[in-house]
Amino acid sequence: MIHPTAVIGGPPEHRDWYQGMETFHPEIDVSARINAFVTVDAGIHAPTRVGARTFCMTKTHVGHDAQVGADCELAPGTVIAGHAVLGDGVRCGIGVLVRPFITIGDGARLGAGAVVVKDVPAGEVWVGNPARRLEPPSAPPEWSQEEWDGWNEWYETARARAVTA
Repeated sequence: MIHPTAVIGGPPEHRDWYQGMETFHPEIDVSARINAFVTVDAGIHAPTRVGARTFCMTKTHVGHDAQVGADCELAPGTVIAGHAVLGDGVRCGIGVLVRPFITIGDGARLGAGAVVVKDVPAGEVWVGNPARRLEPPSAPPEWSQEEWDGWNEWYETARARAVTA
């Protein structure tokens, strides 16, 4: 589905582009969803691509020669610059900006407002400006059997009080 207000194949936003220059029309999979006010630029060197089941929400922009994989989700206000590559299953939060020639690996997550200036490996979560890897939380401390027994005793006592109150 392509919304009637979307602009597909508009002139590339590139300083070397000039009126009358030959460009490549974007290739958008028939299962992709392109919402209102989305722009997908024509390519200069190759077609701009939007993959299968990808969802471009309102006011997103996919620049010239960019490649967006399958099953991606671009939240409102996301800007994918020219020549950027998004792997399959990438999720972009509201207002994400991806610089030109950046590669985002399969399954990566970009937090709202992230400004991506470096390649993002597959499966990682990046946030901030400039975007950086969000470290997974550390593992909880290991409890001894005595600590678990104390917790269970406290829990059962608190539960018994709550029932009788």
